[in-house]
Amino acid sequence: MPDLIADLWSEKHRILADIWDLTQHQYAYVEDNQIDGLLDILARKQTLLVRLQHLDDQLKYYENQKALDGDAHSASEIAEILRGCRELLEKIVRVEQECQIRLENRRDAIARELSQLHEMSRARVAYTGGNSITGGQLDLTL
Repeated sequence: MPDLIADLWSEKHRILADIWDLTQHQYAYVEDNQIDGLLDILARKQTLLVRLQHLDDQLKYYENQKALDGDAHSASEIAEILRGCRELLEKIVRVEQECQIRLENRRDAIARELSQLHEMSRARVAYTGGNSITGGQLDLTL
């Protein structure tokens, strides 16, 4: 069973490494404001997150069994893999937070621009007294 647990932790590390790779692409898409690419990355990450959750469930089960057996075989190997998993997870969370901040800043900037456009439209209506010519109502006959 210790080898199985080490294999599960190794698989978890591989999945986190794949998520980290996708997270780096995600950051680039956020920077370039490429929403389609960002959505594709998020969908791919979701698939990996589902696999990760399943793997975590297996790890909990087998680690509980190991605790019952009292077997500490390959603990150093598992500890090293666990350390790598934590490092990857910290990097992923850091970039995710940065992406969230950048997306929120972009959302707020767009909201400000829309508000300014709305104010300009209201000012134009006030200035023209509501008698502005709108598209489709212009008479071009002589």
